[in-house]
Amino acid sequence: MDEITLNCLIVPIGKLMNIPCIKVMQSVTIYKAGTYIELETVIQSRLGAPFNKIPLKFCIIQAESGIEKEMDGYDTFDEIFTSTEEPKAEHIHITVYPRSE
Repeated sequence: MDEITLNCLIVPIGKLMNIPCIKVMQSVTIYKAGTYIELETVIQSRLGAPFNKIPLKFCIIQAESGIEKEMDGYDTFDEIFTSTEEPKAEHIHITVYPRSE
């Protein structure tokens, strides 16, 4: 399968403080070979104005430890989620923050 479904928790801090609570949790299906830029585009479009212009920072939650690791522009999801299984549906996979400028 060429796609992966990721559960993303948008942390309502800083410029994202006033996002509607129904938009805090997003389940996003994206190409495994995609980068955070594609994920950012999808989430920004779902957030809508005025939040759709805010640059975002993505952190991977490592399932074994629960520790966050910030993604960079070169990370692809197939490198991060190397398992042949889909990430577990009941887990949060990505945390999303406003990017510091």
